[in-house]
Amino acid sequence: MIPDPLGYLRRQAIRRGVIGGSRAWLLLGGVAWGFRLLTRVAGTRRLRAVLTEELRPGESLLITHLPDESR
Repeated sequence: MIPDPLGYLRRQAIRRGVIGGSRAWLLLGGVAWGFRLLTRVAGTRRLRAVLTEELRPGESLLITHLPDESR
C-alpha cells in the first residue's frame, strides 16, 4: 500500500486540531482537506479502463456519439 502523507495530516488535524484544540494543526488540516477537495473537483485522478479487447486482423472498431435527447 502506498503511504498517503496528506491522509496522515488530515487524521492528525482531526485529532490534534479539532479534538485537541491546536490551532496550528487545525490550519494545517484545512490546507490538506482543501487540497483533497481541489483534486476531486479538478478530476486529476487517473481513469481506469472499463474494457480491453484485442482486435484480430480484419476486425474494426466504430466509435460513435449518440445525441443527448434528455435536453
